[in-house]
Amino acid sequence: MYFGKKLVMGVLSFLLIAGCLSGAVVAKDSKAKGFSIDVTSNSTLIPGQGISVNVGILNPGAPHEKGDVQSATIVLSYDENIFTTDEAEVLRFDETLGKYIWRDDAFIIPTDYFESKDYTIQNPEPADLDPNDGKQEIIISISAKNGKSISSSSGEAFISFYLKTKEDSLNKQTSIEVLPAMTLLVNHTGETIQSYNTTPANIFVSMPKNIFVVAGTMRPDFLPFIFSLNDGNELNALAYFENGDAFYVTDMVTWHSTNTEVLQPHGNGNIQAVGLGTASVKVTFGSITGEKKIKVVTPATAAIMNAEPEPYATVIRSDSKPIEVQVIINGKIIADSGRIVSGSVYIPLRAISESFGVVVGYDSSKKLPVLYGSPLTQSRNISGTSYVKAKDLPSLLGANIKWSNATKKLYIDYPSKP
Repeated sequence: MYFGKKLVMGVLSFLLIAGCLSGAVVAKDSKAKGFSIDVTSNSTLIPGQGISVNVGILNPGAPHEKGDVQSATIVLSYDENIFTTDEAEVLRFDETLGKYIWRDDAFIIPTDYFESKDYTIQNPEPADLDPNDGKQEIIISISAKNGKSISSSSGEAFISFYLKTKEDSLNKQTSIEVLPAMTLLVNHTGETIQSYNTTPANIFVSMPKNIFVVAGTMRPDFLPFIFSLNDGNELNALAYFENGDAFYVTDMVTWHSTNTEVLQPHGNGNIQAVGLGTASVKVTFGSITGEKKIKVVTPATAAIMNAEPEPYATVIRSDSKPIEVQVIINGKIIADSGRIVSGSVYIPLRAISESFGVVVGYDSSKKLPVLYGSPLTQSRNISGTSYVKAKDLPSLLGANIKWSNATKKLYIDYPSKP
């Protein structure tokens, strides 16, 4: 394994310092403070999942000014208890260099701008600067020629390489970060750039809290799908995490049917309706499962049952004073009341979802609440609070509702999840 050939801190420090002193002096230009080395990757990962780590240098100032980066040696650090680099899949031993480096097919140059004769990007190198700190390092080197700069105002990545999370790295908050003491930036005049910011890739490694079977990119709901006999259908598995993140794990889960005479899975998410009746598609990832009931009917019946409903307005605002409604969940009155608006009962989404243990996010660009990774277009904004219709609760959250018109009380029964 390459770990027997790791670099030690003193050796790498000497190489970097020597490279610095060979033709560079300390920069006195304060412009360099605008520089940032940015590391990005997925924000949430499943144990065993691989990721691409992207590295770029941002300069918000004008291009080709005195402080622009002409060459860079960047050292990144990651937790060896969470991430791993499989030598057989990612690394190769270079006989000429006498050390392990990333394989040519295990890293990419993600933009055409950097994949040109104006730039030289070395294969990343694994290192272990301190064998006792529980960290591993990666050394990345790039240089620009023909008057070009590495940094840019958009900060696009110049390299993207592969890491993998370990199977047992559960519920871990971690980061892949730049080591400034071991990193060297040099500008076009040969001066060392000492003042710059760094942005780490912050990552949460966790098993999903829930997995939902969804149609395409639609948000989850709790109503059965209607399939037409003999049709093939493509479904996705959407994982929802404790921190509110959601992403598709369609290719990572195991798909199966509760009745193969009605539904037959073919590959990841491809479901064939082979017989009339009702069955469920189940997905499994470790100990987490998701299930979706599906009714298979004749084509004529499916056309009627799958007719598109009239769309809701994206956001409706009301300045009129609504009638308050008392909301009771599993026999307990919640503090936030509902509202009757235009003859429909609305309930505060966040208060309800928190009672159910479901995280609600917010899409600032669309000005909409987000549930299970999808914006809720059928929401209503009342005095800055997002409300949804009570009648939508069965499809949104799988809850049962009962309305008392006499007492103006809404009773919600939400079964506990196993």
